[in-house]
Amino acid sequence: MIRAGILFSSLTVIPAIFGWYQNWLGLSRPQEINLAIALLVSFLWVTELFPLYVTGFLVLFLELVWLLPAWGPGAPKTITFLSCYFSETILLFLGGFVISSAITSYGLDSAIARFVIRKTKGSAFLLVLSLGFATAFLSCFMNNTATAAMMLGLVSSMMKSLEENNPLRKSLLFMVPFSANLGGIGTPVGTLPNVIGIGYLQERGLEIGFLNWMGFAFPVFILSVFSLAILLYIVYLKKDNSRNSVSSIQVLDTNLSLSKRDRFLALGIIVITIFGWITSDWHGVSNGTVALFPVIVFFGFRLLDLKEFRNLSWDVLILMGGGIALGKAFEETGLAKHFVQLFMLGDSDQLGLFLFFSILSLGLSCFLSNTSVANLILPITMGLPTQLILPAAIGATIGASLAMPLPVSTPPNALAFSYGGIRSLEMLKVGGIISIIAWTFFVTVGGLILHLLGIVDFSKF
Repeated sequence: MIRAGILFSSLTVIPAIFGWYQNWLGLSRPQEINLAIALLVSFLWVTELFPLYVTGFLVLFLELVWLLPAWGPGAPKTITFLSCYFSETILLFLGGFVISSAITSYGLDSAIARFVIRKTKGSAFLLVLSLGFATAFLSCFMNNTATAAMMLGLVSSMMKSLEENNPLRKSLLFMVPFSANLGGIGTPVGTLPNVIGIGYLQERGLEIGFLNWMGFAFPVFILSVFSLAILLYIVYLKKDNSRNSVSSIQVLDTNLSLSKRDRFLALGIIVITIFGWITSDWHGVSNGTVALFPVIVFFGFRLLDLKEFRNLSWDVLILMGGGIALGKAFEETGLAKHFVQLFMLGDSDQLGLFLFFSILSLGLSCFLSNTSVANLILPITMGLPTQLILPAAIGATIGASLAMPLPVSTPPNALAFSYGGIRSLEMLKVGGIISIIAWTFFVTVGGLILHLLGIVDFSKF
């Protein structure tokens, strides 16, 4: 893999050194270097030859020591790329990380799971459905992988008592990771592609409010999770009486030292933050600024300690910064517009680009990480005419989170697959069907709501 990485790196960098990209593709010198950087870091992001956060730093390094010096007159200032690593978007996701840490530290996640399981003991279908909604809701504010790991852990004792081919066990192993994937689209902080997409849009002066995002995304993931439960019932649960298995589920409270007062205090801070995000269009305070509230309160009043602060996913923030910086280079050099003109995408209508980029993103995400796909595709959408950017970017962003047919499609899928008892072919069948169903809900229900909210205009095509 290392030799292959060195070979590919040479093949991407050498043409830029000798000016071959200028002759082949008609690029300017800055665009040529930008393309070489994009090809190199895309390869590293896909193969993970370097840790992802190291590649995020590499983007900045190459832009500062190679791109800017070769730019000549009119080159942007270094702060143009440095600011990408602590932007409004980064603050927004930092706030999401702190909320995720608080949910786990104060046992709010297990409290939700215990409530769900207690209320659905008599019905396997209701258990699977409720567990799916609980997972999806938590995934709106927590990392998808962490949510899937936590929810699978909560029912792992029950799964151990079931045979590997037990229908209820298979249903749980499919419901939890797929719901975590689907729930990630629910809010701007739900998953990395959302934040990356919002970051690119903000750089172009385009924004979607927190409430507007939830307005079109919540119905999509709710309908998708409900459809997933029905699908699992038809495929597995309908032929099996799982009542005895369901009644054996118990979820223990692992945070016995925490009082109800502590939990309500943590919940209150989280609710205030979410309310601040939802109402940002009304009070005028940006979502990134609102995200500082839980950071300051939880750590300032020592509701979370230094250990939790150090355990925040700083590596993910650096990865996001690298993606935003790469997109900024596409914008500054004009490379994105060049590719749009090259492929004649600018002549398409909003609906056509919405469908095209959502399908392209979904297809690639079946085999690549959704973060890599977002970093690959979103810079190209930024080169479109202004009126076409939003539908294309939204399609690419959400499409990246709807692909789940293979164990390698998403980390939650791989985590569930590691428990054993499900085959790749089974995941392909169930995951492929729900991916198509979720995409259908997104382009129909989600697209209609986007149109009604005035975010996009699909009437002209």
